[in-house]
Amino acid sequence: MHKMIKDKFIITFFLTILGYNLTYAQVSDKREIQKLTEKSYKDLSETFLTLESKNDTLTIKLYAEAFLLKAKKENNIIKKADAYYMLADMFTRTSKNEQALVYADSIITITKDKNDYNYPAKAHLLKAKILGSQSNFQDSMNELAEANNYANTNENEDQQYQIKYFIAILKNNLGQNEESLKLFKSVVEYYEKKYLENKEHENEYIRSLYAYGSVLNTLEKYDSVQKINDKAIHLSLKTKDSSYYNRLLLSSAAVHYNKKEYKSSLDSIRKLQKLSSSKKSDDATNNTINFFLGRTFYKQKKVDSSLHYLLKVDSFAFKNNFFFPSIRENYELLIQHYKKEENIEKQLFYIDRLLLVDSILDNDVKYLSSHINEEYSKPNLILEKQQIIESLEKNNITKIVVLVILSVFVLLLMIIIIRNKKKQKIYQKRFQELLENKKSSETTTTKEKETQSIIENEPKDIGISEIIVNDILKNLEKFEENNDFLQASISVASLSKRFKTNSKYLSKVINVHKDKSFSNYINELRINYVIEELKVNSTFRRYTIRAIANEIGFNTTEAFSKSFYKTTGIYPSFFMKQLEKQEISKKHKI
Repeated sequence: MHKMIKDKFIITFFLTILGYNLTYAQVSDKREIQKLTEKSYKDLSETFLTLESKNDTLTIKLYAEAFLLKAKKENNIIKKADAYYMLADMFTRTSKNEQALVYADSIITITKDKNDYNYPAKAHLLKAKILGSQSNFQDSMNELAEANNYANTNENEDQQYQIKYFIAILKNNLGQNEESLKLFKSVVEYYEKKYLENKEHENEYIRSLYAYGSVLNTLEKYDSVQKINDKAIHLSLKTKDSSYYNRLLLSSAAVHYNKKEYKSSLDSIRKLQKLSSSKKSDDATNNTINFFLGRTFYKQKKVDSSLHYLLKVDSFAFKNNFFFPSIRENYELLIQHYKKEENIEKQLFYIDRLLLVDSILDNDVKYLSSHINEEYSKPNLILEKQQIIESLEKNNITKIVVLVILSVFVLLLMIIIIRNKKKQKIYQKRFQELLENKKSSETTTTKEKETQSIIENEPKDIGISEIIVNDILKNLEKFEENNDFLQASISVASLSKRFKTNSKYLSKVINVHKDKSFSNYINELRINYVIEELKVNSTFRRYTIRAIANEIGFNTTEAFSKSFYKTTGIYPSFFMKQLEKQEISKKHKI
């Protein structure tokens, strides 16, 4: 009993001391921050940057908070934004991206109406950088668009080229390498000029050289990459901030790997590993190292070593949602390995993994590939004025990508169905309704009979002779029976001339008796026709959307798709794919 009281006393004593120390440390920090506010903004900022390069996280936080406190006391909005940016930058360096995004949003909130030269564009750029590093390319591009609006308004050339740099990175990630190369070439030229004028721009110049080399690497221009790398490494080792040296080592490793110089590739990776162990590197860099080691060891037939790193890449990718186009090779190698081992269970598992990776890249990357072409790639925007289109071009055709999964991949299929559940459910219901409907021609005939009965029993006074009305309706019936509505460029004028009647009479009869405008009447006839034709004619289903549109009288693909959607609630591409699926299913059952 005495021992228990003694132990309890000791624990209480230590907790009290710990609480006192924490309180004392907090009070001490507050006093230090208060004291630091006596310094100038310039002194605080310069000290912050110096300490940041040394990774002194605890001390730089004090300087950033002192900067913020000073700005709040003086009610200086722009200086407050500078302080938030310092804190955000500090968090990105410690991989606390969510906290960094919060500070970036705070900057945008307080500066969006200030017409400042740097803000809020600078905050949008920071968000774009963070989101891009998380493979969130679509949101990253949206942030670049916002940044560019402000940069262009303020004629801020530095920000315009920063935006151009990030767009080039996104284009390279999307496989648009030639376009990316052109952009990076102009970026390199811009920063080289800035560097020659002022050595303070050395880091931006090195960064642009590295990025330029990365694209050349993708385009298999390895000798050019090595020349750029040698130049950039030389500059990087000279400067105090050699943060790009590790990336340049990665680039060199990629060159040697692609040239099948695996020993040299490993040498570069080993140098990078030493650097990573001596100073803390980010998780993404470590995963890239693992990716290179896994691939390189596989090529050297060092299976156990290769497998160790390939599995680490897979684990990191799914744990952190970190996917990039070239990661496919990681799964291809795992599938190859387990195929050789005749391990069917794991082979199927990594086939599932690869399909899932493809679906993620398909949604996040391929969609954005078309998105970036439509919204951000006009030559006069990017190459000449660095503007991003202010209003997005409307695209009325929704591209629906339906992933056909074999029965062995049930888990993957369920994941995809859950993600697209709402949209697919609506479209599938509409498709089924179309499939179960009677033939359009039969429906049309029934409607015509009903219409004729109404005319006979309850004639409508529409200001036109009943004889003329009946004559027009009979002509329309023949017109529909003969599928004459498939002819291109049908107009009220041309059809009324053919019926030997007045165009106003024809238009009015259609409005009253068909209960629709002339154009809607023609378009619905065409859509009803094409639905039935697609159902029964497998050859017709192999036509392109453009060919089908031309075949049934539409002048443009867009007009056809819009009319199809208006009539059915789904797009023709979806309808055709579902029909094809059913055809395949029937064949399998047979």
